[in-house]
Amino acid sequence: MTLVLQLAIAGLATGSVYALIAIGIVLIYKCSGVVNFAQGAYAMVGAYVSYVMLAAGLPAVAAVIASMVILACLGSLTERLVLRPMLKAPLVALMMVTLGLLILARAACLAIFGPDQIAFPQIFPAGAVSAAGIFVTYNYIVAGILALVLSIGFLAFDRFTPIGLMQRCAADNTRAALAIGIHVSNQVSLAWAMSAALAGLAGTLLATLNGLSLDLAGIGMIAFPVIVVGGLSSLAGALVAGLLLGLLQSFTDGLLTPALEDFLRANTNIYSVGALQQVVPYALLVLMLLVRPQGLFGQRGTERV
Repeated sequence: MTLVLQLAIAGLATGSVYALIAIGIVLIYKCSGVVNFAQGAYAMVGAYVSYVMLAAGLPAVAAVIASMVILACLGSLTERLVLRPMLKAPLVALMMVTLGLLILARAACLAIFGPDQIAFPQIFPAGAVSAAGIFVTYNYIVAGILALVLSIGFLAFDRFTPIGLMQRCAADNTRAALAIGIHVSNQVSLAWAMSAALAGLAGTLLATLNGLSLDLAGIGMIAFPVIVVGGLSSLAGALVAGLLLGLLQSFTDGLLTPALEDFLRANTNIYSVGALQQVVPYALLVLMLLVRPQGLFGQRGTERV
């Protein structure tokens, strides 16, 4: 029971970070209809920018905020300079452009920082909490709580603020939004900025948990099963599915993989099943597409890409 609780806490912490990235993807999709494959690139770049800010001597809070501001500007520039000129291009072309941006960002970080993993500076208190046999580091606790609070706060922002209302209007009916005076292109640009800032923060949080490397760019691919499971146009679904995926990965790594390897070693010549937890997101994606293609919180008729 102690192990289960410890795995659950670690899974929720990681899942809340997944949710931050997935919420950004859903936000862009709702406003512009584009599935943004570059979300992992923003997470990776955000982590590297935070690392540079910390190395320059900025306090942790200032470094993370500065990274989010820079990523917000980068996201807005991406929309204005790359996506907006392709407004009338086929949807597949837009998706391929975002994939190209991911490859370009990874290549740039490789050239600047090299291929090796970097130890990320300590930005959370050192140590761990130990209670009732449960041992969890402060990194996981603070990162999980921060990501979860920001995810819920962003959902509240989208639901209850005038800017959130304008974005939802622009997403639901572009012509009606234009008719009542909403500048739709500005709302799309703002969505890209917020999405990139959230991804940059998520990348920084993941770097504090697992170290800083180019592999952070792949986190965007894990977020796609999250949005499919939650519903491609549902922000709340992205949050719930992110937490669910984090729990599934944690339990797979901590319980299922050891049990399966013990069974195979006792009965076969196989000694390892590899990183089985990395297969879980895509297995869940296939299952959801077979059972409920619109996702847990999606509505029938949602376009599938």
